[in-house]
Amino acid sequence: MAYAYYLYDSPGPGRAPLGLTSVPILHLTTAEAPDNTYRDRLLPLLLALREVHPNHIPILLLLACTYYALGDLHTSLSISHQILAINANYVEAMSNIGTTMKALGQTENAYEWWWKALQLRPTYWDALDNILGMTFALAQASSDNGQRLAYYRQALGVCQYVQRHALDVNGRLVVTLQPAEVPRLQRTIFTSGTIHATLGPTNFERAILDYARAIQFVLRPPVLVPEGEQYTLRDLLLATCAAGHIMCSDSSSSAIPELASVFEDSFRARLGDPTFDFLYVVRASGEELLHALLRAGGGILPTPLLLPEQVSRLPALLFPRSNGVLPSICTRSSNGDMRPPPGNSRQQTNSMLSTILLTLAKRFQDNLLGGIVLPETGGALRASTSVVIMLYYLALAWAPAPSTYNNLGIVLSRITEGRPGANGKILDGIALARAYYTAGLEMDPAHPHLLTNLGSLLKDQGQTEQAIKLYTKAVEHKPDFDIALANLGNAIKDAGRPWDAVAYYRRAAAAAPALPEAVCGLANALASICDWRARGALPHELGVDDVGHPLAPGDHAREGWMTRMVQVTERQVAVAGAGDAGVVGAPAVQAALEECLRALAVAGGRALTPAETARWTARFRRLAESERDVGAEAAGVRGEGERRVNEAGFLIRFVDWIQPRLQRRWYVRAYGRTLAVGVQVPAAVTAEDDSDLRAVFLRPALPKTMQAPAVPSVLPFHTFTYPLTPRVTRLIPHRSALRISYTALTQPWLPKHVYRPPRPPVGGKLNIGYISNDVNNHPLAHLMQSVFGMHDRARFNVFLYTTSPWDGTAYRPRIASTVEHLVDVSEWALSTVIDHILQNEIHILINLGGYTKGARNDIFAARPCPVQMQLMGYAGTLGAGWCDYLICDPIACPQDMSSAERWRMRRAAGAQPPPDDSEAPLDLDADLDPESDSEDWQYMEKFVYMPHTFMATDHRQSFRGDEDLTPEARASVPAETLWRDEERRRADARAQVFPDLPQDVIVFANFNQLYKIDPGIFLVWLRILRQVPRSVLWLLRFPGAGEEHLRRTARLWAGDEVAARIRFTDVVKKDWHVFRARVADLFLDTAECNAHTIAADVLWAGTPILTWPKHQYKMCSRVAASMVNATGFGAQMTVHSAEEYERRAVALAQSVRYVPAPEPELSEGSALPRGEGELVALRRNLFLNRDRMPLFDTLRWTRNLEKGLQEAWRRWVEGTQYELSDEWAACAADAPERTSGCIWIRDDEPVDISRAD
Repeated sequence: MAYAYYLYDSPGPGRAPLGLTSVPILHLTTAEAPDNTYRDRLLPLLLALREVHPNHIPILLLLACTYYALGDLHTSLSISHQILAINANYVEAMSNIGTTMKALGQTENAYEWWWKALQLRPTYWDALDNILGMTFALAQASSDNGQRLAYYRQALGVCQYVQRHALDVNGRLVVTLQPAEVPRLQRTIFTSGTIHATLGPTNFERAILDYARAIQFVLRPPVLVPEGEQYTLRDLLLATCAAGHIMCSDSSSSAIPELASVFEDSFRARLGDPTFDFLYVVRASGEELLHALLRAGGGILPTPLLLPEQVSRLPALLFPRSNGVLPSICTRSSNGDMRPPPGNSRQQTNSMLSTILLTLAKRFQDNLLGGIVLPETGGALRASTSVVIMLYYLALAWAPAPSTYNNLGIVLSRITEGRPGANGKILDGIALARAYYTAGLEMDPAHPHLLTNLGSLLKDQGQTEQAIKLYTKAVEHKPDFDIALANLGNAIKDAGRPWDAVAYYRRAAAAAPALPEAVCGLANALASICDWRARGALPHELGVDDVGHPLAPGDHAREGWMTRMVQVTERQVAVAGAGDAGVVGAPAVQAALEECLRALAVAGGRALTPAETARWTARFRRLAESERDVGAEAAGVRGEGERRVNEAGFLIRFVDWIQPRLQRRWYVRAYGRTLAVGVQVPAAVTAEDDSDLRAVFLRPALPKTMQAPAVPSVLPFHTFTYPLTPRVTRLIPHRSALRISYTALTQPWLPKHVYRPPRPPVGGKLNIGYISNDVNNHPLAHLMQSVFGMHDRARFNVFLYTTSPWDGTAYRPRIASTVEHLVDVSEWALSTVIDHILQNEIHILINLGGYTKGARNDIFAARPCPVQMQLMGYAGTLGAGWCDYLICDPIACPQDMSSAERWRMRRAAGAQPPPDDSEAPLDLDADLDPESDSEDWQYMEKFVYMPHTFMATDHRQSFRGDEDLTPEARASVPAETLWRDEERRRADARAQVFPDLPQDVIVFANFNQLYKIDPGIFLVWLRILRQVPRSVLWLLRFPGAGEEHLRRTARLWAGDEVAARIRFTDVVKKDWHVFRARVADLFLDTAECNAHTIAADVLWAGTPILTWPKHQYKMCSRVAASMVNATGFGAQMTVHSAEEYERRAVALAQSVRYVPAPEPELSEGSALPRGEGELVALRRNLFLNRDRMPLFDTLRWTRNLEKGLQEAWRRWVEGTQYELSDEWAACAADAPERTSGCIWIRDDEPVDISRAD
């Protein structure tokens, strides 16, 4: 028989018979074909044995299996029946009959035989596996959903039958199992849970209970387990949490002081001692440890931040008596020692436990299950990110795997907690994620997901080149890995090579056509080099077909990469909003309501009226209704098209909204409504009351179950040039703002109270803080370099925080020499930056970055200052509650585009509240809900309206080298002399740039980066060139890869002759760029996103600009109109349609004529062509008035800004900034803040423009 078993165990003919578990006795190899082995050697041997022992069941069982393997099913069936004739309860034969029946196509008979075997022996695992395998196959093959669910229920019934015989009602083992059987029972319970989850959301709690039982029965020692060792999932998590925090703390103090009240002093020292049963002590602590940990975590278990090597210690810490081996597979000796089984059983059990832990972790990660109660915790312990992380820890501890390291790294990268590391640096979620990605790559250096995620982490830390290497390696190992391909494209694009990124985006999109990162990345890269082929068309917009021909505007969209990008973005916006619905949990919503009502009363300085309480309660009731709606939708009761509420977004918005109001009430409590004081309030006086005030002015806490809000793939900055609707354009930055707020508000170091407001300014001298990443050789520094030093130091104390290292150029030292306080915080932690702001009592904080690269919006999201503003760096809404004002002007940002102004319009129109609370608007008083369907407004900020333009410039100070005259010296030179000298300079510069062009050829120009050019404006330019035959269009290789695409498009759309008149030059250094701008006759502005800094450069050189403020809701499309307005000649340079743009450009070009004029200084007969006509006259006016016009009057601009800052401070102190507050309501009807939320700055200084037409 031993030899027979060996022959049977040799490689069979492609299929292994089921129903027999044979243990090979010999380990020899054979070169014979399997059929020959079975037919020529095994079968004769078994037949001979049967002749000698006709009723020996093992011989007959192996003989039946051999006939089955050879395909003789009927003989196999006959022998199995012969076995049952000998022993009617021989389950192995029954199982073999079932397997044979299945092979004969008799599935119902197969099921009956397997079921009969299970009824006789409920732990006969082969029969169970056969039933489940066949039932699942039938379910998956069925196209009828009802029948499919019936198969699943049938399988569930079988699993439950087995469980009822193996476990009691409390999940305790009632049968004796061999170590090898433990993972089989685990799998049975796990399968039961998986089927419950498959049957629908109403069964999720039962699924979780099954998963918990599958975990906890392996935690318990074998049979006759006393109550103190009946460990549960709850005990496992509490023990992991406590042990983890102890490992993370030093010997002198615990990371969680509350643990000291639960355990004895010697507890820490004994942890890991083989005689110290840690899990037993945890279970014996009852509810005490649970509540101590919940207090420490603010209602959830606090996350232990463990490194991979610490995770590997968990099994030995939790089960020291068995040296980390799971107790259920151990054998207990008479003295209580635990003896582990052979390695194979241990590995199988560990692997199964890890699978169940990972499944449970993924279930908890699902937003739909946010806040679900864990079994056997009496409702006290809910699923949370910390629980998910601990489940991953445990899964890794027992079965390390690269994929688990990867998934844990992803979760850790999203948390905000941190602790001191061994090197003194903070060990936060990002650092831990890197450690786990690295550990996973040590197991599998070619794991594409680990390579990609580590690359993304490094890219976010600014290590773009290292990220590119990792992405490239991932793609080498998995060429069709869509995420890696898209991320590689993103990294290459961010490295300044969008043309090289296109190929990777295309590959990503081919692998996953609906992947947002691929679709949006491809659209961005192609647009950046003006490769518009296959762009498609949006309704009423010019499009481009696959070849590159234009598609006339129409009522319907045409498929293409731009239309796909728009569709993907709209879908992401909708899905993200829906995804943030139902994630808070109804109990958390109720708790949030109570906290928020308290905060409202504190901020208002009085109890809420019944009407106010009802209004706010109705809003929160909508959140609770949303929670129920999500559950109903999941159960199939509610339609997907019905509107959900983004309750996560609402709660974050509320915290952002209430914080400055609480800070103001704190200020009023401490100092009264005091705009300024004559003598500084002593710090000691404020410190005396601080502790009491901190307990009053508590910030409402975000629910611990809340996760970071999702953000679209399209970045806010990219909305400048994309054809998106006003609502989508508003929501993209808003969703980014919510993510930033969430991250800031969940920092572990953030105090529970709002930050203390600054003391009143002494003598009215406000402390102003600017925050910028661009205090280097950057357009922002070019424009604002003199502003910081021009502030009136008698009224303002200026701090300039630079968040990037010095680039070595002269800009930063120059600025530092003029500003009182330049603080380099590029290496500082967020908390350190905020501490510095608080210590220096900044009254108004100004954001110069917005959503540009490297901006530090997280500083603003923490709300260290009561008044926060945005200026210059980003021409659009931040969509954030942590930005109170946008410094702009009425042209750049029309008044009715502001939320507060739109609220006034609705109020004036007598808008009535909805009759049903379920439709209560989620507005925060005058701050309208950005998630609303409205397309009528764009900005969440109020406006500080500058009188001429919001754009500061520095050309009057920095770019005087063309004339080498001070403003005073220039004022004394006759205008005709200045102009004649300028004409000479211009002629010389023209000869340098375009030596082949005759003087009468009109030079149209645009110096923007090419991504700002869209097909619609380019077609207008080509039409202008066609109508002005003696003209060229001057563009920059910005980047150079765009040249070929624009030339090709010009040839297709306008012919070779027009295309040949497009001239490209390289980007040059700033001084020469500004100087040579005078060569252009007319600057043709882009419409979707104007020239900004370049517009200032061009206008300083005297070159007129033709601009079209195309969109009411896009500030970026209106900046140039604002700037030309500040020249005094804006009406001549602003148009309001594409048709007017074209007519005006042609008319201006055709107005130019040149008249030779003798030049006395030159040789006899030499003449300087003198230009005439409207365009030349406009140039003359711009050039001669550049020292007089407001656009270049930096000191005037700074003084006007100061007026706005002082008014913003007044409104905050007096409380009139906030509509519907008691202070606002008490204002006179004609008070400026009653009629408008905007701050309108008046410039009483006359503008001295000398028009020479």
